[in-house]
Amino acid sequence: MVKLIATLFLLAVVAQAYGDFKSEQKSKSVVRELEIEAAKQGQKANSNRGEGQDQGCKGSLEVPEITKDWVDMKDACIKGMRHQIQEEINASYQYLAMGAYFSRDTVNRPGFAEHFFKAAKEEREHGSKLVEYLSMRGQLTEGVSDLITVPTVAKQEWTDGASALQDALDLEIKVTRSIRKLIQTCEGKNYNHYHLVDYLTGVYLEEQLHGQRELAGKLTTLKKMLTSHGELGEFLFDKNM
Repeated sequence: MVKLIATLFLLAVVAQAYGDFKSEQKSKSVVRELEIEAAKQGQKANSNRGEGQDQGCKGSLEVPEITKDWVDMKDACIKGMRHQIQEEINASYQYLAMGAYFSRDTVNRPGFAEHFFKAAKEEREHGSKLVEYLSMRGQLTEGVSDLITVPTVAKQEWTDGASALQDALDLEIKVTRSIRKLIQTCEGKNYNHYHLVDYLTGVYLEEQLHGQRELAGKLTTLKKMLTSHGELGEFLFDKNM
C-alpha cells in the first residue's frame, strides 16, 4: 500500500513538473512572438517617421494660391515697425543691466532692482506685441532671421540711484520719440494705416507718457531726499519704490 501511494505521488510530481515545463515553453513562445511583433511595429514606425521628415523638409503640401489684397502694409511702415521692435528690445536689455547692477551685494538696492527688472519685462512685451501685430497683418513670411539683433549694453554701472533714474527717463524719451516717428510714417499722405496708428497712439503712447511722468516724479523726489539726507535718503527711497 505504501509503495502504491509513493508511486502515485511520484507520478503526480512528474506530471506537475511536465505541466510547468510545457507552460514555461508556451510562455517563452508567446513572449518571443510579442517581441518579434513589437520589433516589426518599431521598424514600421521608424520608416513612417523618416518618410514624414522627408516630406516635412520638402513640403508635403503646396501653398495654395490665394489673394494677397489683404496684405496692404507699405514698405516704409513695415520698416518703421521693425525698427521699433528693435528699439523695444534695446530698452529691455538696458533695463536688465540696471536691474542686475542694483542687485549686486556691493550695491544692494532691491527696490531699484525690482523696478528696473519690471521695466525690462514690459519693454520685452512691447516688442513681442509688435511682432504679433506684424504677423496679424500678413507680414513676417520672410526676412525673420534679421528681425531682432541682440544689442550690446553700453552702460552697466551707475554712481547712484538718481543717475540711473535719469538714464531711464532719457531712455523712455528716446522710445517715445521713436514711436511718434513711426506714427507719422504710418499715417503718410499716400496711405494711412488707421488701425495701426490708433493702436500705437492709444496703447503705446499712452503708456509711454504715463511712464515718463512717473520717472520724472521719482527722480525729483529722490534728488530732494539726497539733498536733505545724503546716502540715507537713497536708502529710504529704495525701501519705498
